[in-house]
Amino acid sequence: MRIYAFLLGFLIAVSRFLYKEDKEIQVTEREFFSERLPEAFDGCRIVHVSDYHNGWFGWRARHLLDKVSGAGGDVIMMTGDVIDRRTANLGRSKSFIRRLTKIGPVYYVTGNHEAHYKKWKKLKKYIEKSDMMNLSDTSLQLVKDGQTINVVGMPDPWFLGNEVYSDVNLRFDKLLRHRMGNVSDDFTILMSHRPELFLIYTKYDIDLVLSGHAHGGQIRLPFVGGLYSPHQGILPKYAEGMHKMYGTTLSVSRGLGNSRFPFRVFNHPEIVVLTLRKK
Repeated sequence: MRIYAFLLGFLIAVSRFLYKEDKEIQVTEREFFSERLPEAFDGCRIVHVSDYHNGWFGWRARHLLDKVSGAGGDVIMMTGDVIDRRTANLGRSKSFIRRLTKIGPVYYVTGNHEAHYKKWKKLKKYIEKSDMMNLSDTSLQLVKDGQTINVVGMPDPWFLGNEVYSDVNLRFDKLLRHRMGNVSDDFTILMSHRPELFLIYTKYDIDLVLSGHAHGGQIRLPFVGGLYSPHQGILPKYAEGMHKMYGTTLSVSRGLGNSRFPFRVFNHPEIVVLTLRKK
C-alpha cells in the first residue's frame, strides 16, 4: 500500500508541476537601445505576443489577457501561430483576437500553423473583419509627434510554397528584399515568425526583428538552454532572448502555447515587453 501511495503522490506532484510550467505566464522586460530611434518613440513599449496555439489560459484567456493588459504597452505585436493546426479550436482563437484588440492596437503576422491550417481562409476572413491588423503582406508607418518608424511584416515561408525548404527560403529572401525596397530609411521593426532566418534579416536595413516559433526550446536545462526547436533542431541557437548580428537585433519570444510536444519544462509561457530607448 505504501508504494501505491508513494506513486500516487508522485504522479500528482508531477502533474501539478507540468501544469504550472505550461500555464504560469512570465512577463519578460527587455530594452532596445538605438541611435536611429526617433526621440518621439523613446520609451515606447511593445508587448510581443507569439505562438498562442489556441491554448487554454483561463476562461476566455482571462489570465493571459490580464498579463497583456497589465504590461502597459503602447502597441501589441503578435508574431504568428494564433491557431494550432493539430488541435485547432477556431472559436477560442477568434475569442482571443476579439478581446486582445480591446486592450490596444494589435499588429499581426502569420506563422507556420496558419499556413497548414485547413480553415485558414475562414480565420483570415475573421482577422480582416477584426481590429487586428494583418501585416503579413504589407508594412506601415507608426507616427508620433510628427516622427515615424517603419513596421514591416512578413508571412511565414510556408505561405510561399511547400517544396524544398531552402527553395522556399530563397523566395522569402526575395520577397523581403522587395518589401524593404518600398519603405523609407527610418528606424525599422520587422515582424517575422521564424528566428532561424536571422542571417537573411541581417542582409537588409532592419534595426529590430520580433520572432517566435522556437517555443524556447520546449525543455530548458541550466547551462544548456533549450533542447530542441523546429527548423533549428537540437540545442537551437535562437530559442529565446536577444541576439545581435551585423547591426540587426533579433528578439525571440518563447511563446505561449504548445503544439506537437504537449508540455514545457523549466520554460514558462512568455510575454515579452520591449521598451525602445533612444541611445
